[in-house]
Amino acid sequence: MEKKEFEILKTLSYAGAMDVLFTVTRGKTKFTDIMFETKLNPGILNRLLKALMASDILEKDPDGYHLSNKGARIVSYTLDILALEGEKESHKDIKEILSAKTGQKVKA
Repeated sequence: MEKKEFEILKTLSYAGAMDVLFTVTRGKTKFTDIMFETKLNPGILNRLLKALMASDILEKDPDGYHLSNKGARIVSYTLDILALEGEKESHKDIKEILSAKTGQKVKA
């Protein structure tokens, strides 16, 4: 495994990483909105957001944080994995949002 691949997996394994990605997917893009939605400590959230941006999973602009193309694919693949245990209504909502953002049908 290459170092970059290892870093991506390491970043995704951090506590709260997927919560942050799902929260951003649902449209909460400002730091404080993400913090309240995920209930993460501001310092931990700050480090996590920096790690997700360094791995090109999230992007930041004046409107807040957004999934990169890679980030959208990661969320989609994660939903596929979670669907193995049974699909939840909240997963359907995330898939619809991702489909609208990417212009492609997200399966799971």
